[in-house]
Amino acid sequence: MDIALEGVSKTYLSGQQQQTVLRDVSVHVGSGRFVALLGRSGSGKSTLLNLMAGFDAPTAGHIRLGDLSLGKADDRERTFFRRRHIGFVFQAFNLLPTLTVSENVLLPLDLLDVPITDARSRVAAALDSMGLSGYGDRFPEELSGGEQQRVALARALVHQPAVVLADEPTGNLDLANARQVVELLNSACRDAGMTLVMATHSREIKQYADEVLEMRDGQLVAG
Repeated sequence: MDIALEGVSKTYLSGQQQQTVLRDVSVHVGSGRFVALLGRSGSGKSTLLNLMAGFDAPTAGHIRLGDLSLGKADDRERTFFRRRHIGFVFQAFNLLPTLTVSENVLLPLDLLDVPITDARSRVAAALDSMGLSGYGDRFPEELSGGEQQRVALARALVHQPAVVLADEPTGNLDLANARQVVELLNSACRDAGMTLVMATHSREIKQYADEVLEMRDGQLVAG
């Protein structure tokens, strides 16, 4: 699935002042491509991903994912579209501590009412693809940071989304675990033809991405 942004801006009201986080961003991400967004903290990367996911709405401009124009969809349509077609990977893992690894990965399938037998099979396959076979009954607190992020990858990919959005997925990891997470995510998305947009501060991502864009003060420049 391709992603197109045209003239996208985002402004927040802070007290009596307006803060513009994104300024007239236009970009097209082709279906099945891996695009990396480089930039320092506060440059607008996370805001851009949130807009692509439909978590937030732009102040100006248009965003299209495949055939869906986010601005023309209501909250219910955006929510269902996100559940079915988007996988999101967070820097802080965002695993539910009271659920086991398998239960965490099962969540997207549960929201889509996938039959439990099929869902359990897909969860097992997703964990195996991340090198986590046998971890299903463990709880997040029993895992290392790298293992937790691989669980988060399995959760983001288990429902076979068309688009994966990753917000600093290696930010809390050491170099070895960061490289493993990027390689697993890159390989999984390419094998399945998923579009991947990753926000990161690491320039090592250039060796994996099809295209690198850099964010500076809310604007995109060639990376």
